Formats: sequence, structure tokens, C-alpha cells
Amino acid sequence: MRSIEESAHLSRWRGYTVETCVLCTGLGLCTLCIPSLLAGPLVIVVALLLSRTARVPSRAWLKMFLGGFGFALLSIVPLAMDIRLQGGLALELDHEGLRRGLLALTRSTGTLSATLLLVFTTPFPKLLGLLRHLRVPALVSDLLVLVYRQIFLLDETSARLRRSLACRGGTGSSASLRRSLSLGTAALFVHSLQRASRLEAGLASRGSLDGSVRFPQERFAVQPAVLAAALAIPALLATLVMFGKARLGY
Repeated sequence: MRSIEESAHLSRWRGYTVETCVLCTGLGLCTLCIPSLLAGPLVIVVALLLSRTARVPSRAWLKMFLGGFGFALLSIVPLAMDIRLQGGLALELDHEGLRRGLLALTRSTGTLSATLLLVFTTPFPKLLGLLRHLRVPALVSDLLVLVYRQIFLLDETSARLRRSLACRGGTGSSASLRRSLSLGTAALFVHSLQRASRLEAGLASRGSLDGSVRFPQERFAVQPAVLAAALAIPALLATLVMFGKARLGY
């Protein structure tokens, strides 16, 4: 999470919030709305190339993408296999299920690449300001702020716990590591509940639980040339996917 936010603040696209959101939304719609196995891979390639243009660290981007890709890849197994009980238990390959599984894999990974392109290039405060500008309910935006804040606070607390365990020799062997991991997880859980309770009390003392607190609206300057490019890239990609589907049949 920390690497994502650091990359977003150092990105060359950090000042093009609206344009980046339009671009990533178009890429996501391209891979979701076109029933073709070509859509997902092409969106992934385009998102990776665009991330390099925005100076996103390739290692961090690929690490996040491969983690989600491995999880999505496992979903093909139950869709592609057919269990038959006649004459004994037997596993058979379901060709229709395999095709649906591959389509689900390409859609999920294509959408994931577009989402990663957005979060690696646009700082969270900019995204939050855009949501408020679009009149998203204040309850949703305030909840996002609290979750975003808690992630970094818990990450810092977890780092302190790991350093404390290492200084006390709690990671010297596999047995002590397993014991320390369970104790550290329990301590982190209790700490998160205590911090959430203090945060709620602080918000209540400031009168913000009834929605009386208001945030200033952030202004977004849209550059027509950049916005036109953000619209053109998904449109050209969708045209290419449809052409490939018509010629190749998938």
C-alpha cells in the first residue's frame, strides 16, 4: 500500500486526475463489455505500456498484478473440470467451462491492470476529491478516508511489532516464529480495535458523526488534448479487439 501511494505521488500523471479516471474507466469497460479473449491481454499490454509512460515502478506494478493473476488463475480449475459419478468418480475436461473460465480470467486480469494503472498514477486525495465533486454520498467518502488512514497506521504498528519481536529473539527459529506470529496478530487486532474506538470518540467530540463537518471542494483543471487522448486510446483498443474477434473468431 505504501509503495502504491508513493508511486502515485511521484507519477507524471498525478495532475491529470479526470483524464486518468476516464482512461482507466474506458480500459475497464473495454475488457468487460467485449466478449472476446483478446480484450483482456490487450488491455494488460496497454496498461503496462502506459504505466511505463507515467514512470510507475515496473517491479511494484508487476508484483501487484501477478498476485491478482495467480488468484484469478485458480478460478479456471472448477470451471474447466466436470465431475461425473456414473461408473465411479471421474474428472473430465469441460470445454465450454474452460472457454468461460478463460473469458473470466481475461476480464478479471484486464480490469485489474486498469485499476492498478489508476491507483499507481493518481494519489488517493485526488481520487477522493473527484468522488466528492461527483456528489458521492459523504458517508462513503468519509469511510474511505478512515479506512485509508487506518491502513497506514496499522502498517506502522505492524512494523514496530516485528522489530520488537526481532529484538527479543522471537524470530530465531520456526517454532518461535509461529508462536510470535500468532501473538503479534492478536496484539495487532486488539490495537486496531482500541485505535478505532479512540478515533470514534475523537470524531464524536468534533461533531462529525452527524455529517456536520464539510470538506472544501477541490477544483480540477481538464486539458482537452489529454482528455481526447484518454478517450481515443480505449476507443482504438476496442476497435482493434472487435476486428481481431471478427477475423480470429475469439
